[in-house]
Amino acid sequence: MFTKAQRTDAFIKLALTGPSGGGKSYSALRLARGLVGPSGRIAYVDTENGSAKLYSDLTEFYHLDLAPPFEYKKFIDASREAVKAGFDCVIFDSASHLWQGILEDKTNLDRRGGNQYTNWAEPTKHFNEVIQSFLQSRIHTISCMRSKMDYVLQIETNAKGKEVQTPKKVGLSPVMRDGIEYEFTTVFEIGMDHHCTPSKDRTGLFMDKTFQITEETGEQIKQWLSEAKPPERNAETDKFLTLIHHADSRDSLQLIASEIKKSKLPESQKAIIRTVYQDKFNIVV
Repeated sequence: MFTKAQRTDAFIKLALTGPSGGGKSYSALRLARGLVGPSGRIAYVDTENGSAKLYSDLTEFYHLDLAPPFEYKKFIDASREAVKAGFDCVIFDSASHLWQGILEDKTNLDRRGGNQYTNWAEPTKHFNEVIQSFLQSRIHTISCMRSKMDYVLQIETNAKGKEVQTPKKVGLSPVMRDGIEYEFTTVFEIGMDHHCTPSKDRTGLFMDKTFQITEETGEQIKQWLSEAKPPERNAETDKFLTLIHHADSRDSLQLIASEIKKSKLPESQKAIIRTVYQDKFNIVV
């Protein structure tokens, strides 16, 4: 029943949170370049009115403007297109606009009537579909999220040697659904001083550290991922892989996917199937 635990996910799912001006876009590009190497291809999904193009001299990347309204399907389509186009990493900046679009959908449903609590069912379903498309895609994914802003008083010494209180801009929780950090492998919180601290880190590489994100950060994650050992396939997995390989339509593949979900295959075996065939006909197993 129990099997030896092994790290099998070859694609990192990262989140960068922080206040406006903290350097999320800049950090995401440097991290992505270290992650995919000098020749790796980076896709950038920009919801910030094309602001990422300001960093076109930092490293080579391919840009996609995502304009409002920020419908959930746009984010799913962008993720799938990045995979189909053969990119090695995709950056979503800002994923907070996804949440903004979900909240707008909820507001529109409330205006039509019904129970405000049960009206959450459809927007929540759509939000989960996007998150799953990020997490299950066979590509490194970096999601930048804005933090809610506040000011705190900080004691500093002025030019005359006196201690004075000065306001400091700080980021709080990200503009996103509560608990979103649980969905990612690693979450970096970036401050106005451009230094980050990990609020979550399953890699174990960065906990209790404060640092600036650079290409070396991505290189460290790449090394950690390279140490993963894939599990061996069993007979039932081979059977499903053969069926999927010969599927000639979305409908037939969808039926196979349904059978896989009903099966008692362990998650490690389902991960093998997703790795090899999940993008065929844009069906997610």
